[in-house]
Amino acid sequence: MSVTSPKACVFGNPIEQSKSPLIHQMFAKQFGFDFDYSKRFAEPDEFVVSAIEFFSDPNVIGANVTMPFKHDAAAWVNELSEQAKRAGAVNTIIKTSHGYKGDNSDGIGLVNDFMRHNVELNNARLLLVGAGGAAKGALPALIEAGVKSVSVYNRSADKSEALVAFTRTYASNTLLTTFKEQAFLNALTSDAPIEFDVVINATSLSLDGKLPSLPVGIFRAKPAVYDMVYKQEPTVFLQEASKNGCSKCIDGLGMLVEQAAHSFYLWFGQKPDTKPVYDALKAM
Repeated sequence: MSVTSPKACVFGNPIEQSKSPLIHQMFAKQFGFDFDYSKRFAEPDEFVVSAIEFFSDPNVIGANVTMPFKHDAAAWVNELSEQAKRAGAVNTIIKTSHGYKGDNSDGIGLVNDFMRHNVELNNARLLLVGAGGAAKGALPALIEAGVKSVSVYNRSADKSEALVAFTRTYASNTLLTTFKEQAFLNALTSDAPIEFDVVINATSLSLDGKLPSLPVGIFRAKPAVYDMVYKQEPTVFLQEASKNGCSKCIDGLGMLVEQAAHSFYLWFGQKPDTKPVYDALKAM
């Protein structure tokens, strides 16, 4: 009698570039089973239809969700984890006996990648560049990791102020600040300039080879610098950090692997070893 493999997929648009099927199949091999994990394209307004169709298969155990469907997924599931509520988005759906639970492994993936690179987050002074979905998704886990303070800088001050106001609803013990452009420049060039231990680029500008509009003073204390974007070569943001003496310049490939590992754990209750998977992808 043949045994049917468990099934999952990643929903997205575009989706061809996704490495998730390869990552999850490598995870499954560590535990000696086959995992039918696929990419699933959906039109911008067809996530719900596509999700209902996919989950009608009794062998489906869950799904990942990438842009632009993370908010659609959050609205569709029956239940949200605390991480998903705070992130305001869902990137992992778990099929349960009573419906579908939405979770978010992005922030946990980021924190785990920092740990893998021996970056200390506890009591760290953090600068978060960008105030969109990536920043909002990362903040809950970063705060749980014990960062001392979070400064948010974004071109749209209204957006960064809204993010900080929302974060204060669950992080009352963390010092949260948002900067407008001139005030940020003043804070970096004053007699007692603000300094950071960790700087995260949560914008997508690196995909287009562009730098956020930021003074180089953010690198004064030689912080650990993270770009959520990953490319074959270091991103322009990481190149700028390296030129300014930052020794830990990390791209988003490890975050991708680590968030996938947490999704795998949510489905199967087993934690894969991420190092060989990360090394394999890095060598491609």
